[in-house]
Amino acid sequence: MKSDRLASRLQRIRKMEGQGEKHISVTSKHPVQLSGWTEIDDLVYERECTLHVSEYRPYCSPLLPLLFPRERVVLEKIGPLDVSNLLFFDLETTGLSHGAGTVAFMAALASFTAPGELCLRQFVITDFPGEAAFLAQLAKETGKNPRLVSFNGKCFDCQILATRYAMNGIQNPFASPKTIHLDLLFPSRRLFRHWLPSCRLVDIETSLLGIHRPDDLPGSEAPEAWFDFIAGGSSHRLLAVGDHNRDDVFSLARLLLYLDSEIEQGNNTAALLRAMDLRRQGYYQEALPFLERCAASGDLRASRLLAIDLEHRLDDLTRALTIAKTLDDPLREKRIRTKIERRKDR
Repeated sequence: MKSDRLASRLQRIRKMEGQGEKHISVTSKHPVQLSGWTEIDDLVYERECTLHVSEYRPYCSPLLPLLFPRERVVLEKIGPLDVSNLLFFDLETTGLSHGAGTVAFMAALASFTAPGELCLRQFVITDFPGEAAFLAQLAKETGKNPRLVSFNGKCFDCQILATRYAMNGIQNPFASPKTIHLDLLFPSRRLFRHWLPSCRLVDIETSLLGIHRPDDLPGSEAPEAWFDFIAGGSSHRLLAVGDHNRDDVFSLARLLLYLDSEIEQGNNTAALLRAMDLRRQGYYQEALPFLERCAASGDLRASRLLAIDLEHRLDDLTRALTIAKTLDDPLREKRIRTKIERRKDR
């Protein structure tokens, strides 16, 4: 297969490097022509654009940490996140394996440089030997202590980068001890998995963000498009990969702001997270409207918590009995009726 031949070529190059070869000549199979991209180093090209994000807000809600349990303590110490300090990123790779043979050939990094203006920079390598310069450029753009935002980047993208940086002997900025990494896949699953067909980014875009990509090249075709290009094929499909990569990062920025709005307003499943957090702090009365909102939408978990709080913490037995009836919980219903009757006899 074509990919096997290219992987074999990479292995030969690595072997030559290990034997102390100081220079490896790479002869392109055809002149590189990437419309809209500029060569910034040997075999490394860059493209820059600015996208407008209408949902922009300068700071995230103080409630955003509720969506990121593992990062919650750090986020709460920081206080409301300054959106301009966030770095949104996404990779395109030669495969879905975490193994040493998988290479990141394209990356998009974006940050807000003005209110609502998302400045996005993309980098692509046009052959394997450009990888070291590509990784060095990513490290330069990322900085020492980044605040990253990705979608499935923790489990995939950062694992790929860890391997590639190690193999190229370059310090990995994505693994800095002070790095804060917000992976939007996990809060998306927490909030949307019960009422979306899936939590793939494409389904979230369509259902929640109103984004439709009729001419999009699927990410699954990105490796083949790159392999075809470096083997001498047309740049048309690789340019389409660049557009796909750009649009993924644009969606990342919009999704973070959407999630932030959901938790701040206590919409849908976010209302349950708000209620559970308030209950943990002992604020049962404040949690009540969020539980009621969830229970009204048919959330049985919220209904059970609502029945518990009304009976044991808020001393509203009449309403607790009403909720117990909807839960088909005869033991709870009987216990509450008994409590009500005892009060009448006093």
